[in-house]
Amino acid sequence: MKKFSLAVLAALSTTTYASEDITNPLSFSATAGYTFGGDTLGTLVYEDDSDNSVKAGSGLILGGGFNNALSQTFDIRLNASIHLDSADAENGDLTFSRFAWEAIPYYKANEQIKLGLGVGIDSSVELENDFGNDIEFDNAGKFIVSGMYTFENWSASLELRYSVVDYEVSKIGRYSVANELARANKIDANHVGILLHWNF
Repeated sequence: MKKFSLAVLAALSTTTYASEDITNPLSFSATAGYTFGGDTLGTLVYEDDSDNSVKAGSGLILGGGFNNALSQTFDIRLNASIHLDSADAENGDLTFSRFAWEAIPYYKANEQIKLGLGVGIDSSVELENDFGNDIEFDNAGKFIVSGMYTFENWSASLELRYSVVDYEVSKIGRYSVANELARANKIDANHVGILLHWNF
């Protein structure tokens, strides 16, 4: 009987140890960052002759996402964020905004560094213009090259990325733009970005 009890305790302790060794493959993150690049969409010139421009690839990123660890070598991150740039004045503003949806598979080079190639869609792309007509753009697909460093003693990751994306005008004010004209005048929104992900 004692031998049987000891065997059961040993089995339970082994099972407990094994279950504790398995980590949850899903994790979530909150994201903030800034990007640089793209064509100039509009410029405000102030009374002191200084100016501020809104660019198609520049601006602040705020969002979140979740990461699924597929194996010790590969994982995939899904992101959702708002990306916007603005130039402000007392008598009006220029604001360029879009919602970004992304899927980026990563190869983990080691515990801290991973490299990814992914795709995304920018939707609700719009330039709001207090000085003229608002401009709407079609949804646009994009290609993303990403490198991410995860801090060893802090639940956060720093990402450096390059995104390739073009926008086509769909409407200026109340008037739709012909497809041929939109394709002939694509807006370059390629950009470099630095993002910080808080992981939890």
